[in-house]
Amino acid sequence: MTGSLALVGLILMAFGWASQQVLGAQTPFALGQWLAGAGALTAAGLSALIRAGRHSQPGLRGPMLRTLARGAGACLVAAALYALSTQSETRLDMTLEKQFSLAEATLQALGKLPEPMTLTLYTLPGDPRLRRTGLLLDALARHGEVVVRTRDLNQYPEDEDRFGIGSSNSVVAELGEDWALVQRPSEGSLYEAIAGLLPRGERILYTAVGAGEGDLAQEGGDGFSGLGAALRNAGYTVRPLPLAVADAIPEDASGLLVIAPRRSLPDAALAAVERYLDGGGALVAFLEPGETSGIEAVLSRYGLESPDRFVVDPSSHPLEGETAGLSPVVSAYATHPATHGLGPNRMTFFRRARAFELRKTRPDDRLQAVALTSPDAWTDPQAGALPPDALPEPPDDANPGYHALVALAEVERGASPARIAAFGDADVASNRYLRALYNLDLVLNTVHWALEREPAIALHPKHGGRQVNQFPVPLERSLRSFYGAGLLVPELLLIVGGLVWLRQRSA
Repeated sequence: MTGSLALVGLILMAFGWASQQVLGAQTPFALGQWLAGAGALTAAGLSALIRAGRHSQPGLRGPMLRTLARGAGACLVAAALYALSTQSETRLDMTLEKQFSLAEATLQALGKLPEPMTLTLYTLPGDPRLRRTGLLLDALARHGEVVVRTRDLNQYPEDEDRFGIGSSNSVVAELGEDWALVQRPSEGSLYEAIAGLLPRGERILYTAVGAGEGDLAQEGGDGFSGLGAALRNAGYTVRPLPLAVADAIPEDASGLLVIAPRRSLPDAALAAVERYLDGGGALVAFLEPGETSGIEAVLSRYGLESPDRFVVDPSSHPLEGETAGLSPVVSAYATHPATHGLGPNRMTFFRRARAFELRKTRPDDRLQAVALTSPDAWTDPQAGALPPDALPEPPDDANPGYHALVALAEVERGASPARIAAFGDADVASNRYLRALYNLDLVLNTVHWALEREPAIALHPKHGGRQVNQFPVPLERSLRSFYGAGLLVPELLLIVGGLVWLRQRSA
């Protein structure tokens, strides 16, 4: 009985520790394992003492005392190792997405601090998120001139009013007289705050307006204010450009953003975009099936052709009220800076998209499809008119296979090369879907690449939209469910196997 309880206790404690280390947080599953394991080990110890008292013989006292001494010694060694580890600067990051291993972009931002930065964590007793945030702040302090403070909100009400702190586990970053509030601390949000406080040259991203384009100021599901906020947080100065009446792109433009114009742009505007690209500019364009603005012809001139056909991917689940197959979920990506951090388990979501066909217009052009449908997809010009309960069938001219939903081009028509990024769907960046799955990662990565800011791509968000209910379920939430229930199966198998082994050994 004693050996069985000890074995069960050790297995429970081991599974609780492993779950906590992998997820980087104290979950109910891990806490339950710790408590149950501690109870089993305590019961095993009491059982051993009771048995020793019942069968006490002078000849057994020596072995019993030696066993107890070894156990006490092991506990002392474990306590000493723990004490040493708390004093050591060495850290092991065993979380799934390396949440406490700083990205290159973060390290670069810390290296550019002109003076020490203060990061103040505001707390309330009992907040379970504080340990995770404290570890992250400690990691920042180890790699840069950062002073970390912790303050109880109850003791600093003046700070709560000054910074507009709304809840515990908020961080205020201060650099000189400037400051920034981070309400949901993660490496990504802290990087944005640090980068926003650094002195830097202005990167101006002009966004087309006036022809029914997506509005970076519009809130609501159909607006793009979330993208506008993300771009500003990433260090861009976003300015509107009435492209429909423009005859040139401003010389201070770092890039041009065009989000699915609903009306045709005049020839003069399209010629201005082409002159800008021929001069080495950067263009990020979002298209929509069923819409023709003239940007499609500009993209085709550089080899990114996009026939006006709807992508149908039968392997993707339909949205509510949407025809099956018209909402492709992408899990196939090319190796490229724009897809950094994305893969089969980090999917992106598109709604009613068109595809790109890549055809070089010059031998030195570099074209690449970076986000692809499943190999069962096809395109159909009439699919958008199907009712929600319809099951699309491939037309006679269908060509099932991988279709590019995002395509990139590097072309050189003048003194310097131009970079072009094209999305076959604008909904991927809308407020309704920008934070679904890993859409935000793909969109921001692509903008960074087009504007030649590859170092910023290395910092991808490490929390995967934890606060958003998503479908399909993202990897991280699936793993949390797995660790909360799925680990019970191998754990029980291990316990049963151990008990059988003990029984056979004592037989």
